[in-house]
Amino acid sequence: MKIKTIYDKLKPEFKAELQINARQYDSAKRLKYTLMAETSWGDLTLSNISSMSVYCDVPFYKLTARDVMWGKQILKD
Repeated sequence: MKIKTIYDKLKPEFKAELQINARQYDSAKRLKYTLMAETSWGDLTLSNISSMSVYCDVPFYKLTARDVMWGKQILKD
């Protein structure tokens, strides 16, 4: 059984937005590969989460502490 990566766990609307941006920006492509390599939200850096805010179209000011710590708003249940 394959372990799901953070990229696999992204909500569809965020994944779609990231895919669009990855075609345009190298930094978004690097973020996508990082999310495809990591399996635990806790392994992400604040920089990764900040980039997700930009490239997944999630306004950072709308993220709660739970979202930053555990990805509640960004990941599928």
